[in-house]
Amino acid sequence: MRHRAVPILGKRGTLGGTRLRVTNITPLFPGQDPPDHPDQHELDLVGVRTTCLACGGSLEDSPTYDRYLVCPRCRFHYTMSARRRVDMLADAGTFRETSRWIRSLDPLSFSARVSYRERILQNQDRTGLTEAVITGVCTIGGTPAVLIVLDFGFLGGSMGLVVGEKVALALQLAARKRFPAIAVINSGGARIQEGVLSLMQMAKTTVAANEMHRRGVPLVSVLGDPATGQVYASFGTQADLIFAEPGAHVGFAPFRAVKEQASGSLSPGQHTGEVHFRHGMLDGVVDREQIKHVVSTVLELLRPEFRLAKRRRGRPPRTRPRRMEAWEMVQLARHPDRPTARHFIDQVFANLVELHGDRQYADAPEVITGIARLAGQSVVVIGQEKTPPSGMISSSEDDTPEGLSASGSITPEGFGKARRAIRFAARFNLPIVTLVDTPGSALDLEAWERGQAHAISQTISTLLDVEVPTISVLIGEGGSEAALAFAVTDRVLMLQNAIYTPISPERAAVAELRDSAAAEQVVGALRLTSIDSRRMGIIDEIVREPDGGAHVDPLEASRLLKRALMIEITEVVERHRRTLVRRRQRKYRNIGESGRPFRSALRRELSVWSRALGASVRALRSGNDPGAELPEELDGDSSGG
Repeated sequence: MRHRAVPILGKRGTLGGTRLRVTNITPLFPGQDPPDHPDQHELDLVGVRTTCLACGGSLEDSPTYDRYLVCPRCRFHYTMSARRRVDMLADAGTFRETSRWIRSLDPLSFSARVSYRERILQNQDRTGLTEAVITGVCTIGGTPAVLIVLDFGFLGGSMGLVVGEKVALALQLAARKRFPAIAVINSGGARIQEGVLSLMQMAKTTVAANEMHRRGVPLVSVLGDPATGQVYASFGTQADLIFAEPGAHVGFAPFRAVKEQASGSLSPGQHTGEVHFRHGMLDGVVDREQIKHVVSTVLELLRPEFRLAKRRRGRPPRTRPRRMEAWEMVQLARHPDRPTARHFIDQVFANLVELHGDRQYADAPEVITGIARLAGQSVVVIGQEKTPPSGMISSSEDDTPEGLSASGSITPEGFGKARRAIRFAARFNLPIVTLVDTPGSALDLEAWERGQAHAISQTISTLLDVEVPTISVLIGEGGSEAALAFAVTDRVLMLQNAIYTPISPERAAVAELRDSAAAEQVVGALRLTSIDSRRMGIIDEIVREPDGGAHVDPLEASRLLKRALMIEITEVVERHRRTLVRRRQRKYRNIGESGRPFRSALRRELSVWSRALGASVRALRSGNDPGAELPEELDGDSSGG
């Protein structure tokens, strides 16, 4: 066995020419030593990268550059080796490498200008790795995890037989031990020297990733620069959450190939993680300095150690709000300073990690989804964001988040994003909380061409069938199908001054009176207030608001909502999953047939007939005319008969 001298990182992240460590390298091919390159041991790289290649700023005496290889001035992310990434992510001293000595022969006896065997040996000698991936077990933020890190410096981080086998074994280990897996993708292209056998590794790793999904074990991907090719198009994008480093080239094909297809008109910024984020393919673009914190938070949320429970049984007294005019409640529900989903999420929940994108077309910022904690209980939260949060509202359109319309109408991508969050909750058995506040579904032609009706129906179906506890809260406008699709839950709450309606008052006025200005005249007939909804059995509870409306004291409104959610979630989390679904489906099957309005009407009818029968019996006993004592409801004269 041959020993190789490996330079150690010295001061300011440079390579010291005198400090050397001896490392044992087992050759990939038995009986062959790496070729001699004596000149490599004499490289003196002291002083390299004292200034940033991107902005020209100084890198000297920079802790950020020394530890993360990130320019502190422009935040340019330099390429990082697999070993350094392991040191950056794993808790100190916890990483234990697995499958280190798996080796394969040259399966095709591939011969070109430089033989495949020689290229492998050269890369082993240069990087100190046996292959392009490192796998192992460690803790990240105290949570046990399996770590998979690809190194672009080893044949471009491409996936051949050895890489595919090591990745599959690591994912199988994670599934068996129920450890979350973190895959750091720094790969490009295909291992063409192994032909179609290389291609088959996409299927191999997908089988292992699917097993993790079936067992409800989290898989998280972190995309470095570049993240392309077969690795990206297999287990790399099958992760439950996908994050990318700023400026990373991301996509199936390398940037050069995409540029050739675009006849050279493509700019580098069009093939990055930021673009993929806007198109709903990533959950976030995260600075390397923050990635461990984000990953640690995700792992804690997906391996919950706490569950919310009540000390005393029973429910608090029902809220009985003062009845107001329906039009007045419409105005309060639409008040420009009324707190929105973003405000309530920030105030009610903790440790939020957002899930971005529908994984097909766009991020849909009118819908907020994420995993968070509600008083220690991990939940998936889904919110409809109609306007910017309170305190950020401005008459300037420049302050509206990119892609978010002023109306907050829900697009097909918004419904798709919500369905992704619902399936995410089902996979990890997390309760779902939805916050409903929308005027309705997007009605433009493009939305319907992208399958708006299908998106609505599939969202309703998915939420009705999901086998986890579900709670919805109407916090503002509950407009038509878009509100219903987010509110077919086990428990439905409604803020005191929120509204729930199949059509806006203005549209109703046009339909009935041919005048949108007459909305105030028809709004009462719509029965859209919280009191009306509870009386009809549409909602379960009303959540009190501060006097004058939630916009008067948003923090108090948040406190009241949080308390109500804590009460409800302790009720539903104790029920069996199948019992939840069965009760939920029965509830919505019977609405309008055997709901409260029907029962109330039946009780009134029975009461009238009971009094009529009693009056008739008394009249017969006294010898009087039986019709003289009939209740007014059955009196023929009073009814015009």
